[in-house]
Amino acid sequence: MKAKELWNFKYNTPILGIEVADINGNGQIEIIAYTKNGILLFISLNGKLLHKEIISKDSSLWHLKLYDIDDDGRYELILGGMDGILRIFKCNLTYNLELLWTHKFNSSISGILIEDINGDNINELIIFSLDKTLRVLNPSDGKLVWGQVFENGVGDAIIFLSDNNSAKKEILACGNDGTIRIFDGKDGKLLWFKKYSEKLRTIIYMNTPKGPVVICGGDDKKLHIINKITQNEIKTKEFNDYIWKSISYPFPILNKVLVSSYSFAYFDESIPIEEIEFTSNLICLNDSLKTNWKLIGYNIEFIRIIKKLDKLYILTGTTKGELLIIEEQTGKIIFNRNYKSCVNMAQLFINKNLLFSCHDDGKIIAHKLEEISL
Repeated sequence: MKAKELWNFKYNTPILGIEVADINGNGQIEIIAYTKNGILLFISLNGKLLHKEIISKDSSLWHLKLYDIDDDGRYELILGGMDGILRIFKCNLTYNLELLWTHKFNSSISGILIEDINGDNINELIIFSLDKTLRVLNPSDGKLVWGQVFENGVGDAIIFLSDNNSAKKEILACGNDGTIRIFDGKDGKLLWFKKYSEKLRTIIYMNTPKGPVVICGGDDKKLHIINKITQNEIKTKEFNDYIWKSISYPFPILNKVLVSSYSFAYFDESIPIEEIEFTSNLICLNDSLKTNWKLIGYNIEFIRIIKKLDKLYILTGTTKGELLIIEEQTGKIIFNRNYKSCVNMAQLFINKNLLFSCHDDGKIIAHKLEEISL
C-alpha cells in the first residue's frame, strides 16, 4: 500500500491520543488531540491549530470519548486522566468548552466505556480507576448508578451479553490485585470471581464452539484462557514479556482475539531504542484457541480493528515509531512507516482515506492512503 504524507503538526509535549469528528456541529471534521500536559487541541484536517484548552494543567489526559449525551445532535467530550477527575464538556462553534459536570475519583482513570448497562434505555458511563473502583454513572449529571471496589486499582474492563439472557449485560473486569470479576450490569452484583498471583493488565471475552471463554494476562507473562461457565483454566500460553492488550472481534460474533505482549527494555537508557531488539509479540487466536499468525519484534502501543470494503485490517503503532496496517486474515504488513518517535495512537478517517498518527515527540502526522484492496 502506498501513502503520501500531507502534513505534520508539532506541539511542545507528547500527544497521547486523537479523535476525528465534527465536534461542534459546524459541518467540518476536526482532529481533537489530548496531551501529556493536560492540553486539548483542536486541529483542522489540513493541519491548522484552531483552538487549545487547558483541561488539567501539567497532568496527563489518558482518555477522550465523544458521545451525544443530551441528544441535541452534537457530541459532548468525555475526558479522564491522571488527576482522577472525569470531565464532561460541550463545545461551541468557536471551540470554547462549557463544563457540564465532573465526577472525582481518588486516582488516575484507567478507562471509559459507554453503553446501556442496566436496561433503562440510557447509555451509562462505566469508568474504572486506579483508586480501586469501577463506577457506573448517569451521563446527564454524573450521579452514581452503582459501583464496586477492588483490593487494588482496576486495569481493564469490557461489557458483554449474558450467556443466559441476550438482553442482559455483564461487566468483565480485572485488577492490579490479580483478580477477575464479573458483575451484573443492572445492579453491580458480583457474579464471578477468580484470582491470580500477579497484576492483570488486559481481559477479553471470546465465543468458541465449546462455549464462551475469558482470556486475560499481565505481569506473570502468561495468557490465561478460562472456561467462563466452569471458571476452570483450559489453556495457558507463555510469553517473554508482559501481556499488554487484547481485542475480541468481529462484533457481535467475537470468535477471534488479538493479543499483544509488551517489553520495557527501552527503560534502559544506555541502549538507543533503535538498537533494541524487542521480543514482544502480536498474535491472532481463532475460536479453536490456536494461533492463526504471529508478529514478533513489535512493541505495540495500541491496537484498532478497521473495516474497509468488507475486509478487516489492524491499525497499530509501536514504541519505536512504526505505524502499521496489517491484513487481519494473514498477519501480513501492508503499510509500514517509521517515524522514530513512539506512536501513541492513530485514527483512520475512512471517508477521505486519511490516516492520522500522534507521537511522543508532539507530532501529528497526516497521510493520504490509496484505496485499500486485496
